[in-house]
Amino acid sequence: MDLNLELTPRSKILLGILGCLLLVVVILQGAPIFYRLFSNQGTKAKQEQLSKTEDLVHAAAVLKPVEFEIYKATGLALAENPQVNTRTQGAATLFDTEPPETVIRTRIDALVKRAGIQQNYQLLTKPVTAKQTQKLTLQTRENLVRYLYFKHIETEEKELTEIVEAETEAETFNLLMDAWLSETETDEKMEKADNASSDKGHATEKYEAANKAHPENPRDAVTDWKFASLPETIPIPLRIKLAGFIKTMTLQQLRGATDFRQGFLAAQIHKATTPPSSGIFGIGAKPATVEIQLRKNSALLNFLTQVLDVTYIEEPLDIGELQSALVKYIEKIQEQQKTLVNQLTLAPATYQTEVYTVEMKFKTDLEKLVNLNHLIETGAKWLTVRDLRISADKQEASRPAAMRGRNSEAAGGNLNVDIFLIARIF
Repeated sequence: MDLNLELTPRSKILLGILGCLLLVVVILQGAPIFYRLFSNQGTKAKQEQLSKTEDLVHAAAVLKPVEFEIYKATGLALAENPQVNTRTQGAATLFDTEPPETVIRTRIDALVKRAGIQQNYQLLTKPVTAKQTQKLTLQTRENLVRYLYFKHIETEEKELTEIVEAETEAETFNLLMDAWLSETETDEKMEKADNASSDKGHATEKYEAANKAHPENPRDAVTDWKFASLPETIPIPLRIKLAGFIKTMTLQQLRGATDFRQGFLAAQIHKATTPPSSGIFGIGAKPATVEIQLRKNSALLNFLTQVLDVTYIEEPLDIGELQSALVKYIEKIQEQQKTLVNQLTLAPATYQTEVYTVEMKFKTDLEKLVNLNHLIETGAKWLTVRDLRISADKQEASRPAAMRGRNSEAAGGNLNVDIFLIARIF
């Protein structure tokens, strides 16, 4: 028996209508799913971008206080105004109030005057039309965060020193009171001594409480954010010496005077990894472990050993516990530094500066020329000497030796100096 499977026109129409209905149902059911899928991806990307932006804003707010310090170090800062809050207002620079040409001439005139050179010099300033693009490298960001830590450890050293001075003053006061007061005033003396001791204890407790008050989320309290303090288990006199040593080494690294590529603190610790143990048939298996300790013969360990030999400590210290506390402190500082550097990832990779060329011609002696060059290098780092040409004064050289020796100081200068400088306006 043969079956006739050929569809009639009416059946084809019905099947077409049924297929269209099924397609509409699939679209209605699947469209929201696809929409939510792509919408979630877009929302997630926007949330990540927003989080990175908030991190950048937070890092900028934390680093804001060191902006004026950097301007002072480079010679770009105006006179310090204690009423200006650098956390909320930008630090004013030399070029915020006057045109660059005026600032350059005024500052160079001041440097020439300080060097003792006569003021009858020639000066020509020209702007460079093409703006130069400078790269903001990862090392630059790390140095910026490292400088923030330098200011923190410097402040901590001062605060600890003030505590010791207050304690010493209170003890001296008590000794004087013991010598001056008679036996009938013993009760009054003890009361004053207790008050002085109480005030001293309150000062110490206030400082330690401030060190413990680190916000868990720095974004919630940007103004209260700061690096971790040295461990409180270390006596204050030893903490002062450690803070001073770390401050000195950090400053040397910022100046490029050390060979610590990964940072001074990172160079002081060593990570010893113990491989995992499989045990016997899985029994007694141990995972891999990483033990962090101070490097042998490291600068910090050598300094610590030397200080312990000459510093008087009332209670004996466990050198093992002391090293363990320092290792934890270094790990915490490294973690905070890494967080700030990561938060600066959205910062522009490059920045542009305005450049001016400066040509100077004057007469002076060698000593004053050296003084001028030193003042430029130390007090005006936005100025760079690119070319220096020196020639002997022909009139001075043609004079007889006897005439030159009579009044050499009155000559004023026997060198013709041509200096070509580059001024970068940030």
